[in-house]
Amino acid sequence: MCGRFVQHAHPEIYASRYAAALDGDGLGDWRPSFNVAPTRPVLALRAGKAGGRELGALRWGLIPSWSKGPDRRFSMINARAETLASKPAYRSAFKRRRCLIPAEGFYEWRAAGASEAQGEHLSQSQGKARSRSRSRSKAKQPFFIHRKDGTPILLAGLWEYWRPEDGEPVRSCTIVVTDANDAIAAIHDRMPVVLEQDAMDAWLDPENADTDALQALLRPSPASDWALDPVSQRVNSPRNDAPDLIEALAAGD
Repeated sequence: MCGRFVQHAHPEIYASRYAAALDGDGLGDWRPSFNVAPTRPVLALRAGKAGGRELGALRWGLIPSWSKGPDRRFSMINARAETLASKPAYRSAFKRRRCLIPAEGFYEWRAAGASEAQGEHLSQSQGKARSRSRSRSKAKQPFFIHRKDGTPILLAGLWEYWRPEDGEPVRSCTIVVTDANDAIAAIHDRMPVVLEQDAMDAWLDPENADTDALQALLRPSPASDWALDPVSQRVNSPRNDAPDLIEALAAGD
């Protein structure tokens, strides 16, 4: 799954990189974050009203258009790639309302006591941090997962428009997840779907009804692209939000 991620660049940087116009309705309460948590506004790319792409803010945690509203029992921050076309909560959005969420990386947690075989893809420094952590604590170890070359990523998502009986309508989103690649599987069995820029038009086009071709895009990205850095357990609390959260633990930490 994907329960936290990093989205800290200025909106104009994302808009320029992905050739998108800024949403005329504004960005609401969005702010740059090194620890984006569910229900927060996140920046997302969608098909523009007049063509092209637009970048705007969506609530992270999908609210189906037919629902009574946000349900604390079902956060719907992630949607499994395998069931997008069949689950009522996602089926309509998969056909017509797809989005892309730019990010610098995401977090995942590895349970204490994971086997050496599970950790074989981690770096030597990560292995040292793991050994010390296991001897001191049973807590899960958070990792910041990002591209080795430092470039931003595009997380595949779906969005919805929900209108309450009273009050303002809410635009919300979910992040699509798939099986983890061989590197990330050392930490967790799932990962977000990361699309390349050459797949943007096909994914965002609301007129694209080729669900088989769309489903084919929802595969794990190559394991060789990724760096997995153990980071401070301060990231466990969404109240903590600072650039040092993504810094890899030093050898003595």
